[in-house]
Amino acid sequence: MRVTKPHSKTQVTSGLGSILILLGSTLVGCKASPTTPVNPVHIENVSVNTTTAANQDALVNFSITLSTGNFTVAAINLPVLDPKTPSTQYGTLSLAPVFCSTPSTCPYGNGVQIGVNLDLTAILKTKGVAPLLPNGAALPVGGLQNSAVIALPVGNTGAEIYFAFGQGVAMLGTAVPFAQMNSVGQAIPGANLFIPVTVSTPQGSFSLLPGLFTGRATNTTGVGFFADLSGIIPKNMILASLSDHTSHRAVTSTAVELRHSNTPHAEPEKSRLVFPATYPSTVKRNHLYQELINLNSRGGYLNLQ
Repeated sequence: MRVTKPHSKTQVTSGLGSILILLGSTLVGCKASPTTPVNPVHIENVSVNTTTAANQDALVNFSITLSTGNFTVAAINLPVLDPKTPSTQYGTLSLAPVFCSTPSTCPYGNGVQIGVNLDLTAILKTKGVAPLLPNGAALPVGGLQNSAVIALPVGNTGAEIYFAFGQGVAMLGTAVPFAQMNSVGQAIPGANLFIPVTVSTPQGSFSLLPGLFTGRATNTTGVGFFADLSGIIPKNMILASLSDHTSHRAVTSTAVELRHSNTPHAEPEKSRLVFPATYPSTVKRNHLYQELINLNSRGGYLNLQ
């Protein structure tokens, strides 16, 4: 495993080796059918854990390691702040490089570990900003009706953190633009490519939607993922810590619904989330692949804006 596992009471870890590498290094010479979309994001590892803070707030730590081919990612740790009250911090977004010293053991090259640490209870008491991808597109996720969807910008980097909570819904996501991918967005703006996969673990399985997005402006091209944690995050932990006078009407009604449904004989809650495959036209997709191949051939450093 090329990732440092976080310490926690509950942990789900999985390695996935069937998805193509971020930035397209394995797309070189690829003979894939032009009608079959290929996800240029290769996932190395995924882990998620939940804990309870001293004040009883529900905390989550999500870590995902993506291959970066010939690129090395600059390490950074940024606070996730309330956009209207910057003195209020809800967690952190971190990027850590994963180096490939022996090519035979890491055929996809270097990697980046993206870590998201959040206080879910506190987040559900704020409104955040409009839940959109950095390029202005709607989130590529269905089933969010009647749920609270919170989006928090990470400083002026263009990165976003997302959390959705409701009946049958517990979704965590992030979108991270990289400065070195600006050229890709300028060449093929408005391309969103997300293909769902299933992460199997000893504790169960959950759906993951990794992909990339492009935009013409700076801070609008990068990678992102959305995780359906409806069966992983203990809802009781969140409900027990939520205030009944939360500013989100959707959260309040959801809390009432969940409390009533949380009886000893209640059936396990089924996820309402839908992770559809999203991709541009064949011509635009192939152009995107070629731009990623060209970018990967140059290599260098990846960093936030």
